[in-house]
Amino acid sequence: KIGNLIVDAGSGAAPITRLLKTKPERKRICVDIAADNGRSPDELRVRLDIEKVGESETLGYRKALLRVCRFLGIDPRKNAGRELADTIVFSDVLNYVDFWKVMDAFAKYLKPGGRMIVINLPMRGSRALFSAKGLKDNRHLYAFFLEHHFEIEHKSFPERPRDATDESEELIVLVARKCVQPETKSTPGV
Repeated sequence: KIGNLIVDAGSGAAPITRLLKTKPERKRICVDIAADNGRSPDELRVRLDIEKVGESETLGYRKALLRVCRFLGIDPRKNAGRELADTIVFSDVLNYVDFWKVMDAFAKYLKPGGRMIVINLPMRGSRALFSAKGLKDNRHLYAFFLEHHFEIEHKSFPERPRDATDESEELIVLVARKCVQPETKSTPGV
């Protein structure tokens, strides 16, 4: 279900997607503000602030998009805005960014039927670096996925105490599938 094109948003120095089984057809794109712009046959590391994804007027975004297109062997003039990714992973990054904006920008590159995987513990990390618009409550993820037509396929709380009932501030592992949108048909004469 992971697919062959995986984007690791806010991947950091040790991308979690490296734990996935290597396959000849599988490619990973790791996007992080501190990435080294390195490349191997199956992985591209792109130095870009993930809050800039989709901001076509910025030079950094345009350069990153061109690098991704070269890595994938596609023409950026024809395919730059296409939904290509099978899976997008957000691991412990949503506290540091405007999570709604970032997830929205990346969702546009996800194929219908593709998945977003979120591994996050609200309020864990360097609080001085947290965004005012960062994820502070797991329930906000559900609102995002509902509004953007995703179906939650799996959620778990791996470190949940037995008697805990509030999932808002716990470590969450969530998998959501982008639903195929029915095309809107216009009625002739209307």
